[in-house]
Amino acid sequence: MAPGSCAPDSPYLKPHEWSMTFSYRHYHSFRDYQGGKKLPHPSPPDFYASTRMHGFDLTLTYAFTSRFSLSLEVPLSKASRETYFEHDFVTLHKMRASGIGDARVIGNFWLLAPEKNPRQNISVRFGIKTPTGNHSAQDLSFRPEPVSRPVDPAIQPGDGGVGIIFGFDGFKRLAKRTVAYAQGTYLSNPREMNGTETVFGDLPGFTFGDIGYTIDSVPDQFFGQIGVSQTVWPKKGLAVTMGLRTDGVPPRDLIGGSEGWRLPGYSISVEPGFSITKGQHYFTLTVPITVKGHGSTNVADQRNHSPLAGIVSLADSQLTISYSRRF
Repeated sequence: MAPGSCAPDSPYLKPHEWSMTFSYRHYHSFRDYQGGKKLPHPSPPDFYASTRMHGFDLTLTYAFTSRFSLSLEVPLSKASRETYFEHDFVTLHKMRASGIGDARVIGNFWLLAPEKNPRQNISVRFGIKTPTGNHSAQDLSFRPEPVSRPVDPAIQPGDGGVGIIFGFDGFKRLAKRTVAYAQGTYLSNPREMNGTETVFGDLPGFTFGDIGYTIDSVPDQFFGQIGVSQTVWPKKGLAVTMGLRTDGVPPRDLIGGSEGWRLPGYSISVEPGFSITKGQHYFTLTVPITVKGHGSTNVADQRNHSPLAGIVSLADSQLTISYSRRF
């Protein structure tokens, strides 16, 4: 549950009511971790990577009853990635990708009757992620001559798999102007690999003929959030929020195999922000700041005892903005 979803007088949609949310997320991933150790910056050319992501999401939600609603989420991304090792290992080059991502259809069900529980409740969600995004976008790679190659999975608009989404949202009003919130979401991707060759999949000296370095994985993902929202200016609908957030990719999938190229790891962030509620309109802004990063070891690195195992690039901070309207 987004922090501000608890800030209005009621987080509940009425039967047959719609909600539209437009959100934006930006991060610059460049800080390298190996396991839980932060590596010196800038990294050496062997594994330096700088990724910039601009993500946009449009979500439409319709409440069939006071307890059950259905959401359609359509993402759009514009991203770039600079590395040495995805090119000639000598010069820093940038690859880019953009487009519509993998759309999601998600059902949400409140466990307690909203009419009798205005101060607290928890909802469960279950849905499907569809492979509507391009998982084989290409750009020029320099070897040293320019050649068109698939971009890294970190900036691919889609992942090429049908996913299973499950999670929960919860809130509890602690005082007249204070609300605690929590959310957790897990995306399970049963498909093991999507058939797209890695950026360096044409370099036998780098892949050693290992499928885990040659073809992209379709990895699981997870997200969690917990915090408190405090209304500080009721007349203007202004609330401040403070929470903890985690985002990540596990080294192994919950369902299906875990082969293919992935860079697993996670970040834990403190997440200050604020929200403004005015009638049917609702605006939030948060700035998650990483306090702990961790790089995990993928299957191929374990198999090959790679000295670069467990290295992942994470962002020092993020920016998330959302606007919602009920009608």
